[in-house]
Amino acid sequence: MCKIEKMEIKDYDEIIVSWKNTEGVGLSGSDDSKESIEKFMSKNPDTCFVAKNDGIIIGTIMAGSDGRRGHIYHLMVKPEYRKQGIGRKLLEKAENGLREEGITKAFLVVYKENDIGNGFWEKVGYKTREDLNYRDKRLLEDGGIE
Repeated sequence: MCKIEKMEIKDYDEIIVSWKNTEGVGLSGSDDSKESIEKFMSKNPDTCFVAKNDGIIIGTIMAGSDGRRGHIYHLMVKPEYRKQGIGRKLLEKAENGLREEGITKAFLVVYKENDIGNGFWEKVGYKTREDLNYRDKRLLEDGGIE
């Protein structure tokens, strides 16, 4: 039986191992360090969740907003637990948290070659935007993941 709970920083070590071992999850050095994740969670306390089975983390989602748009990161379900609705339950919790903050639209980034992830997002109503280019720029040196 799967239980959805708010993500807590005490679970970071288990979470980061899951992210590192899940195909399609992209980690970004210091952006995914314990300190960075803790800061994100403190700013978004009602939109980051884990799925647990017998106390073991089997799925995650992080969501937050800039006050206008929601941002979704690291939706992950361990392969042996997929196709059971866990990803949808995690997404529902995060989207509901964003709605409660008055956020009306959310976006996310998925690697083009992540067929499993792209299939999931399409199924749950997230459309690919062909009219935009995604751009980023590193503002500080990347300290890497602990």
